[in-house]
Amino acid sequence: MTAAAARDHHCPSHDGTVLRGRWWECAHAEGIVLIRTPYDADRHAPIARSWNERGYHCLVQDVRGRYRSEGHWSPYTHEHDDGGAVLARLAAERPGLPVVLFGASYAAHTALEAARAAAEAAGGGPLGPVAAVIVLVPALGPAETAWGPDGTPQIRHRIGWWHEHGRTPRSEPPLPPAELDRRVAHARERGVIEAAADWGWSPRARAGWRRLWTAQRLDLPSRYGRVAAPLLVISGDDDFFHADAQRLARSWNAASHFASGPWGHGLVGGVADTAQRARITAAGGLAHIIDPWLSAHGLPGTAAAWTGVLAPTAAPRTRSLLDPASGTWRHERTPP
Repeated sequence: MTAAAARDHHCPSHDGTVLRGRWWECAHAEGIVLIRTPYDADRHAPIARSWNERGYHCLVQDVRGRYRSEGHWSPYTHEHDDGGAVLARLAAERPGLPVVLFGASYAAHTALEAARAAAEAAGGGPLGPVAAVIVLVPALGPAETAWGPDGTPQIRHRIGWWHEHGRTPRSEPPLPPAELDRRVAHARERGVIEAAADWGWSPRARAGWRRLWTAQRLDLPSRYGRVAAPLLVISGDDDFFHADAQRLARSWNAASHFASGPWGHGLVGGVADTAQRARITAAGGLAHIIDPWLSAHGLPGTAAAWTGVLAPTAAPRTRSLLDPASGTWRHERTPP
């Protein structure tokens, strides 16, 4: 498939806020991939073009208040309504084309919330068909990112993320390690909410920081129980959101497939061991999972024998695990 140069895409949300993104066109597309991100749509050009090569148009949209999009940036606040607005726009612009919702980390949250908006529309409503949801190392919600599964506060990486991405329309440079150490120590001494008053953050940023630490964990079956689209969850054995990714796959009401391997939040690109990375590449990497999974659900992709575990008569929950020693995938059905 040949990809044209990206063009601007505008979408008014329900309150008139204009959400902007970049649209990568594909000749003879059989579907659309939607990615909604706080990390700058233009930086997603390589992945958008990879979706073009699979036979999809790809829209990468900056979330509200970030980069080109209007409004105020408030993490985990607007993604349900804004996700529903862009799905309605796509249904009007490209009627009949199935949509795959895709995202990693925070963008996984936006994908799930858009799927929820589509499911809540009466009979699918004007939002069009969501054919599949693919989330990688998902940051499910504020509480899930702030607290580990054992209740341990995730102070260091939350301070780092909110300083860099959580406060302003564009990402800031990361904190130097020594300053991050100092802020972590200060938060442990004074209290994680109270300490932010000494970091020069705006009142709006401090209010968001307070919401992060006072949020309740999501009731996943209740929140996403009406979504009928199949779900692919890709986690990492060393990712700090690994337990929540497993919880999401187990609680999904429709068919779900869980895949994981020897990497962390940076996925395969974050694997520093060159020998291990070579084994992952030889095993087909994540494309070994994504492309056959799409094909098995009737979407553009590449068929593979392993997807027999996804047959309609199979258990609704299945998984693929990459063994780090042998560099081979194991595909299996899992008990309910």
